[in-house]
Amino acid sequence: MPVLKPCESATTFVSTAVPISFIHDKSKLVTLLEGEQVQLAELSFDELLQLQCEQEPAFARRIAGTKKASPERAAAIRHAYETVCAILDQMSQRKVAGQTLSMGMDVRYKRFVLDLLAGQRSRGIDGGVFELGFGSGIFLQAASDAGHRVGGLEVSSPLFEETKSKLPVSSHSNLWLGNFCSIDFGSQRESYSLAYWNDVFEHIPVDEIGDYLRALYGLLKPGGKLITITPNWHMRPSDVTALFQPRRTEAIGFHLKEYTLREVRQLLLEAGFTSVRTPLFISPNRFYYSSFCDVTQLKSILEPLLEYLPIQVAIQMCRRFGLNCTVATKGS
Repeated sequence: MPVLKPCESATTFVSTAVPISFIHDKSKLVTLLEGEQVQLAELSFDELLQLQCEQEPAFARRIAGTKKASPERAAAIRHAYETVCAILDQMSQRKVAGQTLSMGMDVRYKRFVLDLLAGQRSRGIDGGVFELGFGSGIFLQAASDAGHRVGGLEVSSPLFEETKSKLPVSSHSNLWLGNFCSIDFGSQRESYSLAYWNDVFEHIPVDEIGDYLRALYGLLKPGGKLITITPNWHMRPSDVTALFQPRRTEAIGFHLKEYTLREVRQLLLEAGFTSVRTPLFISPNRFYYSSFCDVTQLKSILEPLLEYLPIQVAIQMCRRFGLNCTVATKGS
């Protein structure tokens, strides 16, 4: 059973474990992994935090131990995220009264993707954006408001319905609920000019990541782009593990695997993408990205040197030089 370090008490809330926002019925009982039901409203913040530290790694082991594409895995994933998101939502409520859980969102990411969409439109490319793991639809709403066609998939029914309520009815036929790799997208194949997933890559079971990438590849038009944002392995751990283990420990929570830039780049190329680039630099306010200057391969070569730097320096290097963000292009 994970035990929180003394410095990681109620004053610390790591919110990178699940990249979604979620609204729950506060009177709802939550069913834990082994079937015990818990009334979260009766627990203190510290007790909720301890419960997350216990449940998330246990659910991660259950997911990893199930067979690829099996009903057991689908059920384990659904149960895991419903339970832990409910815990996190209660923690968010305790931090700020009336505040709901909102995770995995950064205004820079939204601006970066919208800028790429606008750039595509200016060149006569206007297929719109597909977001895998759209959560409560914050980004899709912004893209739709900007006049872009939007689509996406989510595994949570409440989040799916919440997103539908934010989008025009004409977009609802482009929204999907369920297992991404088991859905036949039919006429939507090769119809999007851009696909996007933010802090989802690391949550995918390792034996399925290639299938996910090939499926995303199939949704894109020739020349389309896939934007992947995922915490770099050299920042590890970036999930709940950081609450009870030291830095540079492998993640054992919902981040089933955290990847290096080199690994992400290789997986994208194996899925069929012809080029994989990173932003040149990411400031606290914006992304600096060029389609002409590419130093991604050089970053991949130098990346192992991060292990020789103090961890906080390595984390800032990953963030500032975009080692956690790739833009992959499908050949024309």
